[in-house]
Order: sequence, then C-alpha cells, then structure tokens
Amino acid sequence: MEIFMRIYAVLVGLVIGSFLNVLVYRIPQKLSSVKGTSFCPQCGHRLKWYDLFPMLSYLFLLGRCRYCGARISPRYPAVEGLNALCYYLIYIQNGLRPSSLIYAVVCSCLIVLALIDYDHKIIPDRFHIIIGISAVALGFITREVTWLERVIGFFAISLPMLVLALVTGGIGEGDVKLFAVCGLLLGWKLILLTMLLSSVLAAVYGIALMAIKKAKGKTEIPFGPFIAFSVIICLLAGERIINFYLSLLG
Repeated sequence: MEIFMRIYAVLVGLVIGSFLNVLVYRIPQKLSSVKGTSFCPQCGHRLKWYDLFPMLSYLFLLGRCRYCGARISPRYPAVEGLNALCYYLIYIQNGLRPSSLIYAVVCSCLIVLALIDYDHKIIPDRFHIIIGISAVALGFITREVTWLERVIGFFAISLPMLVLALVTGGIGEGDVKLFAVCGLLLGWKLILLTMLLSSVLAAVYGIALMAIKKAKGKTEIPFGPFIAFSVIICLLAGERIINFYLSLLG
C-alpha cells in the first residue's frame, strides 16, 4: 500500500506540475488560468489531450511540437519533475496530513513565482498572499514552529531588507515581501538559513554567468528564484541541514 501512495504522490505532482507551466505562461500575460485550452506558443495550434501527458508527451515528441516542429523548452518537463519530487518528499516525510497539503501548495507556488520572476522580474502579490495564508494555517495545525518564532521570522530578514531597499533602491519590493511571508512560514531559524542559501546560490549563478560571458558587472539578476528554491530546500531539509552543521561544531 505504501508504494502505491508514493507513486500516487508522484503522479499528482506531475499533473499539478503540468498546470504550473500554464500558470507561468499565462499569469504575466493576464490570461485566464482555467479557461481555454493549451496551445503551442509558436504556432498557436491547440494541443490535443494526448499532447498533454506530463513528461511522457515531451519524450514521445522528442522535445518538439507535433504540429510545427518548434522546439519545446526542456523547462516544461523539468517543472513537472521538480513538482513531483517535492510532493514525493513531502509525503515520505509528513504522510497524509493536512499540513502536507499546505506544504504542497507552498512548494508549487514557489516554483511558479520563481519562474515568473526569472522571466519577467516581477513577483505577483497573489503568491505572497497564498504563502502568508498557508503560514497562518500551519501555525494553527502544527506546533513544529511556535508563533513567536514565526513572528520573529517575519521581521528577521524582511525588516533589514526593507531598510536597505529604501536607502539604496537595490532590492525589489517583491523580494522583501517574499522574505516576510516565508519567515512567517519557516520561523526565524530557517529564514536565516534561507537568506544564506539564496545568497550563495545567487552568487554562484552570477559568477557562472560572468564566466561564460553572458553577464556583466551591472547585469540585473532577479533574486526571487533563489529565495524560492532556498525556501523549498529549507521546508524539506532545513532542520537536517542545521543539525548537520551543529554536529560539525561538536
């Protein structure tokens, strides 16, 4: 029975992941996320139901549109696979609990906002609201993080970043809001770890871009994707990372 539940978690993650790709494309263009059928962004041809199987359709079509032959971005199956991995890890760590559903919603939201911010350098407020509501809901149904830790987490990074944003203007409003609601979600310890991880990831990414000469010293790199994926890491393995670090200190 357990193996079937794990497979089910992966399948649900794949299906939801396919829908996340729709959201990433449609939300910035202010298109309906639920109305209308999926279509090829190159030729505009409406996709048939057999073109929409998560990951499998991409593999069967060899990464190209059935109708115009245009290349399909590998990001589509990557998003589906990442979401499926998140759902699988949430299930094996947390089982079938109400909190698991909230964790799944948060992870999916973070994936979508990360890609929208990467593409358009914006983080729609709806994602801040969803994550904030999820954090409050978790505060009522779990005691893994106390309310005091959540409140401290809300301000721990967002407040200094807000001051820095007002003084320098070099930090986006969306990033400040994201740190605030994610601090409410994770508590102060894990939001500090999130800040550390996201800074390291962003630095590595920036150095890599400069190394391959795709970025210059003043190239603007959105910070939201690094925050989002660091939050996912902290949700799924944050306590283990902290405990491992403390064990190294003796």
